[in-house]
Amino acid sequence: MIKTVLVPVDLAHRARHRDQLGAAVRIANSEQAALHLLTVLEAPPVLVSQYLPSRYQQSLSDQTQTQLRALVSQMAPGFEPADVRVRFGSVYREILAAAAELKADLIVMGSHDPGPEDYLLGSNAARVVRHAHCSVFIVRPSPDDA
Repeated sequence: MIKTVLVPVDLAHRARHRDQLGAAVRIANSEQAALHLLTVLEAPPVLVSQYLPSRYQQSLSDQTQTQLRALVSQMAPGFEPADVRVRFGSVYREILAAAAELKADLIVMGSHDPGPEDYLLGSNAARVVRHAHCSVFIVRPSPDDA
């Protein structure tokens, strides 16, 4: 039984969200599970961060949460996620940390067709699949979005 679904969303790739959020919402509805959205942003380098306003990260986090809520309203009208989170750091590490904190039963992640760099380093989705302590559902973009 699935009680908690984590959906990592990369706001830079909006074309991929329809299929990913659609799958996550269908699973959450059918299982009566809580849906949690997450975006991971890169933290500014320490050298740069000293010149940023003191509330820079909080402001960026608030703006990103607003964008996530708007995305859900657009892609899944009437559906309200249990939680919208923004974390700073390494994408796959923060996804795994959030999944552990939430005790997620399932991570629904979008992916892309691998490029040459993915064969050398691996994609975030591949790293999450390898290291997650729960099931991971990978959603490929539909041919229309590619």
